[in-house]
Amino acid sequence: MIAWLAALALLSPAPEADDGPWRQLIDFNPTAEQPDGTSLFLLEADMLPQGTPRSWDTRTARHVWVNHGAVVGSQAWTVIDSAFDCAGGAVTQTVRAYDAGGRLLGQAEPNEDSHPVPHSAEHMVWDAVCMGSPYLYDKPVVSTLADATADAATGDGLTEPADQLQWDVDYDGQPDIIRIHMRPHSMRHDVEFILAKDPTRPINVITAEQPPTGPLVERRIRPLERDRYLTACAMDQGVDVTPCEAGYRFVQRGVEVVTEGHPTIIVWLVNGEPHVARLPMAD
Repeated sequence: MIAWLAALALLSPAPEADDGPWRQLIDFNPTAEQPDGTSLFLLEADMLPQGTPRSWDTRTARHVWVNHGAVVGSQAWTVIDSAFDCAGGAVTQTVRAYDAGGRLLGQAEPNEDSHPVPHSAEHMVWDAVCMGSPYLYDKPVVSTLADATADAATGDGLTEPADQLQWDVDYDGQPDIIRIHMRPHSMRHDVEFILAKDPTRPINVITAEQPPTGPLVERRIRPLERDRYLTACAMDQGVDVTPCEAGYRFVQRGVEVVTEGHPTIIVWLVNGEPHVARLPMAD
């Protein structure tokens, strides 16, 4: 435990624009057929030096996910500082999300004790930090974080939001119907999932109350793909939960609820149970 705490204490603060070089572990090249994807960069100084025997120690590392194409809640790139237990686990200490212009959207300190899944991107980072597999040293290198994030998503590829859409949220190969409604009297917004496998039992999710002051806002939805997102707060019954804690959530398919000038809200189902969270928004 003392070793873990010492490693976490050594993790670096916010990234500087000129730190590097960065090793590109995953190189995504957008195409017309597949415009959306993610590249992965690891700070080269955090890689196990080439030719060094594998490590069994706790090592710290910083890696960056860069989104291309569509982007949810303006989260164009994400910096993750971790302490890796080279015997098989990792603790994520700090996660920071930025927009395409480099503005900090928010941060979370989930401290997740996890074991990298073989053949996953996270396992590739662990491999570079703890094992030093030879093939990783042939990956391309960029000089600075600015170079690594130069092609980050700007949101140009986003689908136009709508009041209703068809989207296979439960992965059964059938398009489901998702709607957003403004309820009479309360004027709150609810999201309704009508699953193709059971259309007679819609799932209604109380999503967002109206702001306490000012004019009524209109909200629309667009598809949300399964991924990890930095969340500012979980929501329940249309409002933030108490206490409000930022997180780095793994989210299943669902919908992104968007309103110009207001934070994005995401709604998704896990085994039929709804989850709602608010994403951070730049000042």
